Amino acid sequence: MAQARLNLKNVVGLIADRDAFTRGLIAQMLRGFGVETLLVANNGEEAKALLANNKPDIIFVEGALPDMTAADLIEWIRRHTPNPLRFVPIIVLSGYTQLRLISLARDGGAHLVIRKPVAPQTLFDRISWVAHFARPFLETKTYVGPDRRFHDIAPPDGVMKRAGDVQPEAMAAAQC
Repeated sequence: MAQARLNLKNVVGLIADRDAFTRGLIAQMLRGFGVETLLVANNGEEAKALLANNKPDIIFVEGALPDMTAADLIEWIRRHTPNPLRFVPIIVLSGYTQLRLISLARDGGAHLVIRKPVAPQTLFDRISWVAHFARPFLETKTYVGPDRRFHDIAPPDGVMKRAGDVQPEAMAAAQC
């Protein structure tokens, strides 16, 4: 399969992470992908302050910021910021991938959760997936964010990993 191509030159990214090393590492990866403008925050309140004056195209949030969870920040973005910022893709980065924490981020309105340490190829694949497969947004009393049901979309690397997954060949045959 050919590598996806993205022109990220004019993309503005926001990185909110408590760890300076991780912020620098993610920033270097994004710059390597072509992102020229990055906003960086140490915690949730700094991220909120940056969002008051900037409109990033994609946000990367640590799962557990020092002053709030990623779910709290995401919920604030989804419910308390104006359009189009409330629809910005949000990717949660976390070294703790317990189901409870992943569910909190997903239920808060995150597009994806990526386990740390993050490999450049994984980060690029997830950015590409978010860019190429827009999901409808839902707004209910308890949830604002991308539709969590995306059964008909193949994974970013095209490889199904669960035993019950329908393989791409079967999907293509079913669509004929």
